[in-house]
Amino acid sequence: MPNLATPAEMVEDILAYPVLQSRISADAFIGLLMMANMSEKEKANCGEQSA
Repeated sequence: MPNLATPAEMVEDILAYPVLQSRISADAFIGLLMMANMSEKEKANCGEQSA
């Protein structure tokens, strides 16, 4: 299975490269931010459950 970028990594790339900013719509970028935020919350919840 290929190693795919996480939503957080995609957000970092878009912020780092202006050419990507011109190619993504605001709605798509907001969606990536929301997915990145949800995956970070899930990581935190999983860590709390295993403790």
